[in-house]
Amino acid sequence: MSSASVQWGGKSCTTAFKLKFLRPLSPTTLTAFSLVAERGPFNAVAGRNQISLIPPVDVHAGDLIAVTSLVTLSVCGSPMTAVDPGAAAMRMSGDVTTGTFNGLYLRDSSLRARASDSSEVLEGVITAAGSLPGNFGSFFRTSVQIASPGGGTSTGKLVFHPAGVAASPNDQAIPYTVSSGNAMSISDIVQHMGKSGLGTIDIISNNGFPPLVTARIYNDTANGTSGFTEEMITPREALHAFEGGILLTPADLTKFRVNIGVRTFSTPVTMNVQYGFRTQSNVNFPANTFRQYSLTDFGDASPVENEQIFLTMLSGDAIVYLSTTDNQTNDSSVQFARRN
Repeated sequence: MSSASVQWGGKSCTTAFKLKFLRPLSPTTLTAFSLVAERGPFNAVAGRNQISLIPPVDVHAGDLIAVTSLVTLSVCGSPMTAVDPGAAAMRMSGDVTTGTFNGLYLRDSSLRARASDSSEVLEGVITAAGSLPGNFGSFFRTSVQIASPGGGTSTGKLVFHPAGVAASPNDQAIPYTVSSGNAMSISDIVQHMGKSGLGTIDIISNNGFPPLVTARIYNDTANGTSGFTEEMITPREALHAFEGGILLTPADLTKFRVNIGVRTFSTPVTMNVQYGFRTQSNVNFPANTFRQYSLTDFGDASPVENEQIFLTMLSGDAIVYLSTTDNQTNDSSVQFARRN
């Protein structure tokens, strides 16, 4: 880890905190740990603090990050937590060195601190984005809104990766800068980036301030638009190994056309796909790719209406969705496979 950021609530002050990296003594408990490294003390300013870790810290999977406050709460403030369903943070009295946790668990909360091997962090992805003609006279575009929720200016870049090929460092990117509490919008992000066709977009921050990003996929016609909202999906929200999700085919496969999209990350993916209780197979997907499939291309030779498609991740991480489009109006919708 060479870069870190800490959200601080309160006043600015000097020698306010240290960063600590902890390693659980057992993979089955988070109550006993050893100290891997510490850095600091660091000065604090109200809002997000970006820190260079010198020298960098070597960590293992499962290691924890802690912030030790060196100042009085009433005088200078403290590190912040945020509502985060499924997460847990712990608040303790005193310094953190080595020993047994003795504090209060804050469930559905996370410490607003993180570390990474670069100041550039993948905050999330717009799984599918495009500017391209579709069937039955449709033309689909993607608009995006980028906001800085507050506490500082968000800066970074958006990177477009074309569908069907592995992501490349040379893929088209544009920078963004959004001041605290404000937002910006782009009506056709793929065309704005000088591209066309279907792909996926990475949202990368570079100053420790994660942006809020949402997109809209819409059919553009002379009489207006129709479409749906597509939220940014974080890597944590993807399906991981040994997790499963469910997709549901539409009620009428003659009136609606269906596509399934798969976005992978840094490792190849093997996924078990089961169509109802009829058939199942293991399907492989390469790392760092996005592709959209018809139901038949995805492995179902005879699609069935109102059928559940069960997905089980055997290895790797992926975002999977099913899009449904009306063949008459070209109105469309999307469902993402959530952990089940």
